[in-house]
Amino acid sequence: MALLTNDDVVRIFNTNGDSPTEIQSVNQKDTTCVAFRPWSQTCELAVGCADGICLWWDSRRLNANPNIRHMMGTHQLQVLEAKGHNYVTSMQWNEDGTILVTAALGSSHIMLWKPDCQQKMRLISNPESLGSFSLLRFSPDFQELFCASCHAGASLCQSNSSDWKLKQIIGQQRIQTAVWTTCGSILLFGCYGSTRVYSCSSDGEDSVFLRPQSQWRVQLIMDLQNVTTLAGQQRCCGEPQCLAMDPLGIFMASIFKEQSFVLLSILNTLRWGTVKLLPVEFIDCDKYMDGDQYPAYIAFGVLEGEIRMLMIAWNSGYIQRYDIRARCFKEAKCAFSKI
Repeated sequence: MALLTNDDVVRIFNTNGDSPTEIQSVNQKDTTCVAFRPWSQTCELAVGCADGICLWWDSRRLNANPNIRHMMGTHQLQVLEAKGHNYVTSMQWNEDGTILVTAALGSSHIMLWKPDCQQKMRLISNPESLGSFSLLRFSPDFQELFCASCHAGASLCQSNSSDWKLKQIIGQQRIQTAVWTTCGSILLFGCYGSTRVYSCSSDGEDSVFLRPQSQWRVQLIMDLQNVTTLAGQQRCCGEPQCLAMDPLGIFMASIFKEQSFVLLSILNTLRWGTVKLLPVEFIDCDKYMDGDQYPAYIAFGVLEGEIRMLMIAWNSGYIQRYDIRARCFKEAKCAFSKI
């Protein structure tokens, strides 16, 4: 697990519970996001920052000489830069880890990097929106890339296409957070200044003739202003700041603006692409801390087998793990209905 700190240090945690490895560089300033490279034999990870992308790898696994320029401790650094593509906002690796896709405040283009080949290319943005992008999210099958604009609206890109053209699917709303369901056909998102969660799903092909295209529709899923769980607990939640999806697609977690808890909900996917959220638990910090405390970020991971964990990073620097064992919707609903 990689954790970004507010002093531009990346802390890497392993499964053995050892003290985290810290990596930093003078090139790594104003960090915003981090992503591990899939199928990497050297524990590679990309860090988005003001200058572009810092690509790190563990030199111990390569028997490399650590005494070279730009190296901190046991990790080696390569900086990926492109003119105007600074202050990176979001990044995603493709399925096999050969392409890194990034968005940045300084550019209205999405960049595609091929680190192994030392190549890069610009993906032209939607002609209807000349602004930059704030959020990129690959679908679970890596066939579509969701691209949210910094100003308003969002588009989809067919990643298996040669032209990488964007198609706008959301108009005036400014996206705060978004996450795909595991089936890959439904996207859940929240907007700036709103307490509502929406779904965006495909109606399938709108034509049986030449060049059919999917039509995407937006639906209101739930208003999170005031929430009551299955056990009868009630709290005022407010504006969702980050949504996280369970690897099995059974649960979704949410954190909120100026709230000191995490909301865990069961995700019920109905027929015809309809989604329903069932709030089941408010998760508070399990460690006492002085001063105000709030969750800064959340993410799911797999512990072992079908046991998953929700990792909660609190503003104090404390990392909390919440284990989840339910393997299906029925198990999850029964477990929390009995609380």
